[in-house]
Amino acid sequence: MRDELEHTLSGWNGKATQPLKTAYETLRTEPDLVDLLIDLSENQSCERGATWLLKYAFDRDPPTFSNAQSAQHLAGISGFSHWETRLHFLQYLERLTIPDDAEAPLLDFILDALAAENRFLRAWAYFGLALHSERFPAHRDQAIDRLNEAMARETAGSVTVRIRKALERIAP
Repeated sequence: MRDELEHTLSGWNGKATQPLKTAYETLRTEPDLVDLLIDLSENQSCERGATWLLKYAFDRDPPTFSNAQSAQHLAGISGFSHWETRLHFLQYLERLTIPDDAEAPLLDFILDALAAENRFLRAWAYFGLALHSERFPAHRDQAIDRLNEAMARETAGSVTVRIRKALERIAP
């Protein structure tokens, strides 16, 4: 199972999603699928496809991440090298349990994504900032300030929509 999936993910061109959807349908009932995708997300040649599959799973049949799985996945985010990997992760961050020891590394990851050229990554990073401040309320006021500043500065519609959703989530 692992070798086949690793081959599919490492050979993925980033465009044709049918091979990934087929792999998911074949493996979706496997009890170790989440563990396998977390492991493969730490492999640079598989990370983009593995996180795409995790996002796809969350959108279809939301898997249950244990606290240990969430912690392991969050521990690997600093190694994500592709912008799409980072985007996928931010798109399903809301579904993960964020352990206490992930406070600083997750914030670093989000702040790095906020500086990205890619507007979609930036948009989801703003939403991730709100999620982070929900989990770690000591950061809430700072997050609201940053989101308000970004709302005044950002011009891309996709970004301002996410900022608005983030503010609705955490602002009084």
